[in-house]
Amino acid sequence: EMFAGLAFTVVFSLSISLFVALFLVPILSSRYMPLVTRKQVPLTGKLAAIDRVFENALKGLDNKYRGAVSWVIRHKLLTVGVIFAIFVISILGAVKIGYVFLPEEAADSVTLSVKLPLGTPLKETQRTLKQVQDITKTVLAPNGDPVYTRIIMSSGGGGIFSSGGSNTGSLRFNLPDFKKQTMDANEVKAAIRPFFNQFPGVNFNFSEGNMGFGGSGNPIDIVLRTDNLVKGKAMADKIADLIKTRLPAVTEPMVSLDDGLPQFEIILNRDRMYALGLNAATVGNEIKAAVDGLTASKFKEAGNDYDIVLIFKETDRNSRPALDQIFVKSVTGQRIPLSNFASYREGTGPMTISREDQSRVIHITAGIVPGTTLNAITDEVRALINAEIPAESDVLIMYEGDNAEMIKMMVNFVLIMIVAIALVFGVMASLFESFKDPFIIIFTIPLSFIGIVAIYAVTGDKFNILTVVGLLVLVGVIVNNGIVLVDYTNLLRKRGYNLHDACIEAAGNRLRPILMSTLTTILGLAPMAFVPGDGSEMVGPIGKTVFGGLAIGTLMTLFLMPSIYAFMNKNDERNKARAAARREGIAAGLKGKQLKQNAAGGI
Repeated sequence: EMFAGLAFTVVFSLSISLFVALFLVPILSSRYMPLVTRKQVPLTGKLAAIDRVFENALKGLDNKYRGAVSWVIRHKLLTVGVIFAIFVISILGAVKIGYVFLPEEAADSVTLSVKLPLGTPLKETQRTLKQVQDITKTVLAPNGDPVYTRIIMSSGGGGIFSSGGSNTGSLRFNLPDFKKQTMDANEVKAAIRPFFNQFPGVNFNFSEGNMGFGGSGNPIDIVLRTDNLVKGKAMADKIADLIKTRLPAVTEPMVSLDDGLPQFEIILNRDRMYALGLNAATVGNEIKAAVDGLTASKFKEAGNDYDIVLIFKETDRNSRPALDQIFVKSVTGQRIPLSNFASYREGTGPMTISREDQSRVIHITAGIVPGTTLNAITDEVRALINAEIPAESDVLIMYEGDNAEMIKMMVNFVLIMIVAIALVFGVMASLFESFKDPFIIIFTIPLSFIGIVAIYAVTGDKFNILTVVGLLVLVGVIVNNGIVLVDYTNLLRKRGYNLHDACIEAAGNRLRPILMSTLTTILGLAPMAFVPGDGSEMVGPIGKTVFGGLAIGTLMTLFLMPSIYAFMNKNDERNKARAAARREGIAAGLKGKQLKQNAAGGI
């Protein structure tokens, strides 16, 4: 759904382009294009000089390319082997480059969330926020001019989207426009992060405000599934401390389960309770009435109803009530003190309990340092946990986050790509009326991967989900050059050219159309791929993928396609000669062994 708009745009634009090429271009050409050649009406002056320069250059390129194709056809195995080796190297290079879920987009603000220990008074939270603000004002003004336009401080969960308590707050740093930023969002975070150690016991977490859509909120997300929240919380804290101290590429690990509020639990001795003629419901109602109060009656005045609530005094409710002061009436009417069959146990209760798929979960989330490959850091986190955290039978550790989302989307994209290749193959098979020619042309698709890896290696970018989107676009574009070459080669062979000459002649004659179509496409994509600007991080990977894949894929196609075509059709002329001799033998009345000998002699 995220890329449906892009898909519809490409489909409709190409459909209209096809309509224009089939109907409008011939009409306009017949009306406005001259029906004379340059020899009949030659150019004069500067135009003639420029035309000669380009014509001589293109003729020289044609001749050299024909010679190169002739050499390639004579050394088919060597050519295929070299290109295959380059393809294998590109696959190894892709593994080294690594990937992220989505490229980081330029942010117009950075939000620093601050969380103090549970129960911290609001004034203490505000004092801590003020200290952090004073430090950041100094850090973010290296030359006296602040890199931000405004700092907005909120405390006590008072933010627009905040639901925290008195122990939480945030600082939001609004940044200038993209072109005026002297420090981007990542540099701002890197400048502030070293000062976190000055505030022990305080948890800090960064978030960004993006100008467009962004990636997943949690590059690292470790999920603990357990019904024992006490054990799960201890394990989650240990994992967070390990990540924080052992993996510098991981930033701000956070545990979703907070320390619980202190609470008193009343433990009932059920055997003694039943012996006294009591049940849990009756006892529970008495305890609830003592702590929360009981609506005993209503008071009416001037048409308004008021509840009359019986409850302990506030001084008694703010301290642990004595169990011998709470009485429960048995079925016999006897008032029995709670201390006869109950006792206190101090503990803590969780603030919130999160459930996913009907199971209690605890999330350990973290960010990563810009430039870190997602697959590599995920493997490091997994290896660290496996080495340092002993397995527990009642705690299940799962790994989610951006890496899991990337793998899930990659599976979907692989299925989509298989369908796309099948559709392209079906269209070509129906038009060529052959399965061999489309099979030859399909070899151009993996060749585009060489260019994709090369351009990402040169620019230093990481693969991401938008790379796969560009690859899907490339599947339908890269085959065009192969179609042009194969179709014209077939035409020349029908005109009587032998296989070797047809491959060389087709390559030379179709070089200019292939270069024109390829250059117009990649030059049109160059601004999208390389020109920076607002939102360019989200469209640049698509442009780079198509740019690199089409440029290098076309270069490889110009040499690989004649080789594969010559290799897969090398027996066609022999088969045609044998079939012609067989037909001549049948016409001459030959049968059996004589017919076979005549067919063999026609090879």
